[in-house]
Amino acid sequence: MNTYSLFDFYAVSCKITEDMILLVHEYRTNEKGDAMVILNLVLKKIYGFDDFTINFSYPKKIVNSFIEAEHLKDRERFRYKKAVILMGANATGKTSLGKALLRIFAYMENGMPSSLFEMVSGESGYFCIDFVNEDYRLQRLCATICPAENDVEIQYYAADIDCMDSYEKCVSKLKDFTAQATKKISSLKEMIGDIQYRFAYPEIEKQLKLTVKNKDILLKTLRAVIGTLDPTLQDISYSKDLKDTFIIRRDNTEIIIQEGKLLNREVLSSGTAEGIDIAMFLAAMIANEGSFYYCDEHFSYIQSDIEKRIFGIMLDCIGENQQLIFTTHNTDMLDLNLPKHSYVFLRKCLEDGSYTVSAISASDVLKRNTDSLRRAVENDVFASLPQDSLLDELEMEWQHE
Repeated sequence: MNTYSLFDFYAVSCKITEDMILLVHEYRTNEKGDAMVILNLVLKKIYGFDDFTINFSYPKKIVNSFIEAEHLKDRERFRYKKAVILMGANATGKTSLGKALLRIFAYMENGMPSSLFEMVSGESGYFCIDFVNEDYRLQRLCATICPAENDVEIQYYAADIDCMDSYEKCVSKLKDFTAQATKKISSLKEMIGDIQYRFAYPEIEKQLKLTVKNKDILLKTLRAVIGTLDPTLQDISYSKDLKDTFIIRRDNTEIIIQEGKLLNREVLSSGTAEGIDIAMFLAAMIANEGSFYYCDEHFSYIQSDIEKRIFGIMLDCIGENQQLIFTTHNTDMLDLNLPKHSYVFLRKCLEDGSYTVSAISASDVLKRNTDSLRRAVENDVFASLPQDSLLDELEMEWQHE
């Protein structure tokens, strides 16, 4: 079991309740064999991605890495990025990337193309995803999506992952199983297997229901997170009268969380309300409700040290053959003691008259251990900072008035 505790590392720098530290150690249940890992994703004409590729493998084992076992269990050469901090300026696609993955996963589950049609930005769109799910097979699903024709044409490939195989070697072994995957509407799901995932976004959190098997985990998570953000909210209990409902009491006010949804959000500060969303996502990780997790900018109203601390707990929750993608604007996250390949930057550049989004891993640019990630970001080595030339022009114009 992994014991790399970033939250222990930040114990001095962050004021947080001791319950938050004890919670994961008490309920860590990640040792089951479920797997859901993404190795590579290609998007064309999907949302704002015209021709986009992002890779989550890495070629060389990192010695003394702070993150242990960044490979499939019993497949040490099959390496993948276990935790990815995704950064970039506004409108570079961090949220859209997660939404695309969410719709692709939904299609894998139910075979219904409607979820795919909504993300196509032109007459047709295309995606291709390499992933591992449940067993030792590298799977590849590619799809050409034509909303006007109400049609999705897929290609499906798979290859067994042998003990000494790397991701790159398995790619060369992929075999076409499209005919078997398209026999009937349920064939693809049967070949892929059940997928376990959890996504969280500020604007669609209300549409997602958290079904925590162990309600005690959610209760303790709420008490730890909300008690840290607002010490006046210490009275949190499970309702005896309402199904799947938690009640937070402050004086004569009752704040209701029902089926994973915060009902009276307006009575709380933005940071505390956001903290409830975070607590529900974190509880899902502690309860091991998924294998793949995507947490998108849930810390806009929460101070930096708390974000780093909670990310550390999330990192400590990731079990074998599991993966976390965490998007943020917080540059203090650059100071975490993580491998450089854990940091991926999205950038939007003007090429041939149109803007294109691309992804670059910090390890592709910073090759030496002594290279400073923070300095590279501050110098815009990854071209990921917002372009503020228009603000410069505005400032100069008003200065000369």
